[in-house]
Parts: sequence; structure tokens; C-alpha cells
Amino acid sequence: MHSRNTYALSALALAASTFLVACGGGGGDDEPAPAERQVTGTVLDRGLNNATACLDLNDNRVCDASEPSAMTSNGSFTINTTQAADAVVLVQATTTSTTSEGPVVAPYVLTAPLGRHAVITPYTTLLQSEIDSGRSDNLAQAEETLLSFLVGTAGQVGGIQLYDNYQAAEGTTATAAQQKMLALGQLLTRGFAEVGSGSRAAFEAYSAVAPGSLQQLLYQIPTTLTPEQRESLFLATRDSLVPSAATLAGAAKAKAATAAQPIEGAWVRTDGTTREVFLFGGDGTFVHQVVATPVGADYAFDNGLGYRYGRYSLSGSTLTLELIEAANARGPAAGAHSATVSGNAMTLDGTALTRVASASNPLVGGWVRPMGLSRPEYMVMFEDGTYAHSSFYYQNDRQTGSATALETARNVGMQVGSYAVSAGNADVVEFGATTIDFNGNLSVPSNPGVAHVQSDGSISLSGLRLVKLGSTLGAQAVTGFSEATRSRIWSGRYFSLTTGTGAGQTVQYLYVKGPGTVVAFDRPAAVSTAACVAKAAPFSNIDPSDGILKHFVIGTGTGAAAAYAQRRMVYGTPASFVTMVPTARPTDATARCVVPF
Repeated sequence: MHSRNTYALSALALAASTFLVACGGGGGDDEPAPAERQVTGTVLDRGLNNATACLDLNDNRVCDASEPSAMTSNGSFTINTTQAADAVVLVQATTTSTTSEGPVVAPYVLTAPLGRHAVITPYTTLLQSEIDSGRSDNLAQAEETLLSFLVGTAGQVGGIQLYDNYQAAEGTTATAAQQKMLALGQLLTRGFAEVGSGSRAAFEAYSAVAPGSLQQLLYQIPTTLTPEQRESLFLATRDSLVPSAATLAGAAKAKAATAAQPIEGAWVRTDGTTREVFLFGGDGTFVHQVVATPVGADYAFDNGLGYRYGRYSLSGSTLTLELIEAANARGPAAGAHSATVSGNAMTLDGTALTRVASASNPLVGGWVRPMGLSRPEYMVMFEDGTYAHSSFYYQNDRQTGSATALETARNVGMQVGSYAVSAGNADVVEFGATTIDFNGNLSVPSNPGVAHVQSDGSISLSGLRLVKLGSTLGAQAVTGFSEATRSRIWSGRYFSLTTGTGAGQTVQYLYVKGPGTVVAFDRPAAVSTAACVAKAAPFSNIDPSDGILKHFVIGTGTGAAAAYAQRRMVYGTPASFVTMVPTARPTDATARCVVPF
């Protein structure tokens, strides 16, 4: 761990003052010397020294030797330039830079959108990265995207603006909101340093997965973080901030696609009253989910509409799968499988799958967000007039009265219902009442609701645009099923298991700090001021390679799906599993010991 040699975790403010220096007088027909101006700025936190501040004249997100620049000194810099054109201001920290906490151990870049550089922070850096990468078409869209991932945290960071500096005014104490936003900014900059710098591609990757993780991380930050706490939290939730190489490769693959491959699309397998779907995307990701199941008392795993997702590659008749998360038993295992695709038929390990398609209804098929890195979700529309819509992302949504805001924020949910093309307008899709609205799904397409078919073949709903897998737009979509998805779903979760009664009662706690950091401890018989004593956890990570299924549900089912309204986490197998209750982080008094951060 780098406890003190931390990354320069600084929020920056550029004092947007430009000073004109008197030009040289020359007479006759000589052209006047270019006016010199000064661009001054300040690094507001931890006194960043020996970092390069420059005008990025060629927009490559690197401070080049030919560009006007200056070195920071105790957080301040002044750039002298005769360039008349405006340019994005970069602050480029390297391993020769230092902060009050010590040397910078990996390079990173901070910036802000052109004309909005009065305050440069990790948040303004995300805005510019969103624009540079094309994930947002313009600044207004980038601002809306970033703000949408902070909505719902008003009780945590209410009143904070994207362009604030998160510093207390002189003579005042920083508010809890300012402290949390500053601490989150420090984690973001730590992630930027992990991604790297030195190219526009690296800079564009800064916002690949981080925006969709802001709420999840904010809820885990008490107020301030010590360097040790910051590093510990970052290592546990790294996947929430740093895109994996496979994620970036998948996005590049989709961007380069010109047509869909035969396997791309939605496929269905029906076994009696059980229906399961497979979706294969052009970015090399897949998701499998049980979407219909017999009614029964046990709603764990498959009967709980469980899912699994990961990556795939198809070479000849060999389909190779990599699993990222597994919450059902019916889904395919990791490794090599026999698969052949012929038109609308697929044979997978000897089992027949049918493509969800229709010669007469273009709506029938699988639909995904065109850019789902922060909000993975899909919709499958069947020819019988029913649909299944699933979301796989973290967004605060207080729907269950007994659950905490943290718990309901886990929005892996499913909605099942009916749809029909409007009799009056073939471009309008009408959604009827749902039969299942499960586990905090965001209720899109709503109950009832409408969608509109666009000229490019996509469909738009309230706050959502979907493209069809199997089309060129679908081939270019980035579904977002990644390590970041798993990290957002699980990081920061506490679960408890109470057994016995009275003096014989025991309480076990399980804390998933991150996908690979799981801590277990028991409540001691007597109150203690010491740290809770860790014990062996029933599983060490969320990765499915250990063969243990992990299924976390906070159901909000109603009506025909009322039995789905359950709050629990189960682990094990369908034949033998343990059930724990999701809970808010226990207080030291409740746990009778000092709860681990």
C-alpha cells in the first residue's frame, strides 16, 4: 500500500484572470508584437508542487514542450503566453511532483472543459473526458450525465455544484458535504493515476466507468478519509473507477464494428414454465437471465430471476465464456462450449436456443443501451406481446419502506409486462401493466408507458434510448457488463445472520467492502471497545470461480409477483444455501465492537 506516498489528490481552481502586458512600440509598418497575457491558477489542496500547467493547444491531453506552460509552486502557477486562442488548461502531475502527503507515485492529468476552467477538479476532468471520448455529445450532456449519478445523494452532498471547489470558505469549517465530495475527488484522482496519462486515449478512459460509481462510493465515505483509509477503500473498489483492459478493448471493438455477427442478439430457451434468455453483444459481452419461473416458496437463484454475465468469443464452433458474476445455476459455465449458429437457431452444448426475432414485427428482439458502461440494462421484446426489462446498475431509488437507502440503491431488477404497437401510430409502442416489478427496477418503460421508434431504428423511452442487437447500431453498442458492474452492485454491503434466542443468540456480520475484499465477524457476548475480531468469511470474493453462487435481492414485487418482495442475500447452491439479511452498516454499539471501515 502507498499510505503516505499518495497520488496528488487535488482539487484545482484556475483563477480566470488574464493580464495584458504592454506591447513593444515599433514604428513604421512593423507589425506590433503579440500581446502577452498571463493565465494564473491555483491548486487548492495539498500544495501540489512541480506539476506542469499548460495550455493544450493541440488538444492531445498532454503538455508538449512547445506549449505555453509553468510549474506549480505550493499549488499556484502562472502561464505566460502570447497565444491569442483559448485552449483547455491541463495540470499534469508526474513522479517528480509532490504534495503535502509526499511524492506523486504515478502520473495523471486534471483539466476542465473549455471556458469552464474557473475551478478544475476531478469532476470537471470527468466532464472533459466524457466529451473527448464521445460518450457525451457536448458539455451540456456531460453535465447532465454526471449530475444524474449524484442525484439521490442530496442528504449526503446536497447543495454541491459540479464546478465548486469543495473547500471551506476562509474562517469556516468544511461541511460534511464538502468533505465527502473532496474525499471522493481524491479517490477519482487515484483512479486517474491508475489509468495513466501521456495520451488522449488514456485521458478518455478516465470516465469509462467512474461516473456510474459516484453514488456507490459516496455512501462509503464517512466524511474525510485518512491516506490509509483512502488507499484501502480504493483497492477494494478499484474496479468501480478503473476500467479493465478487456472493457476498453470491448469498447474499441464495438466502435470499429460495421455489421453484426451471427451470434449477436437475444436468444431464448424454454423448459416447461421456465424461460431463460441469452444476449450476446457486439462488444464481446453476454448476459444470461431466468425471466420466467414456476411460482414456489424458494425465490433464490434461478427461481429468484437470477442472472450471470461476462465476456465471450466465438471461433468456429467453440464458444469461450468468461464469467464476471453468477447469481443463478442454469446459466453457462466459464470455459469452452460447443456452439453452432444457423440463422435463427443456435445449438449450445447440444441444447437448442431460438433467436428472439420476427419477420413481421421489427420490435421483437434484444435491446440494449448504446453506451451502457455506467448503466447496463437490456430489454427483450417477444413476439407474443410480452417483454422483460432488466437493469444492472447502482442508483438511489427509495422504494422499500423497511430497507435503507443504501440497500434500495442496488438496482439489479427486472420488470415483466406486455406491449403493443399503437393502433393510431406505428412508431409508438404502448406498454401495459406489469406482472413483475422486482428488486428495485427503475420502472422503465413504466406501468403503463410508451416508447417511440426513431428514424434510425432505435427506440426511446423516458430518459432511455435502446438499440437493437443484431443491427449495425447494436453491434456498435457497449453493453457495460463488466467488472465495474459487479463492483457497484456489491461494494459497501453489510449482511447479518441471527441465530438462537435470548442468551444463546448469536449475530454474524458479513461486510463486502469490495468484490475481492470480504470481511466476516461475530458480535461478541459483551460490549468491547476493541476492533471487531475478523473470522473466516464463507466466501472470499464475488468472482464465481469459487463455485459459490451469490444472489443479493431486495425485492419490491407487487400484485402477481408479491412473493418476490424479499430482502436477502443467499450464497451456496440451490440444494444447499445460507440466507443473510442485507442491513445498513451497524453501529459500534449494535455490533458491540468497533466495526471495520
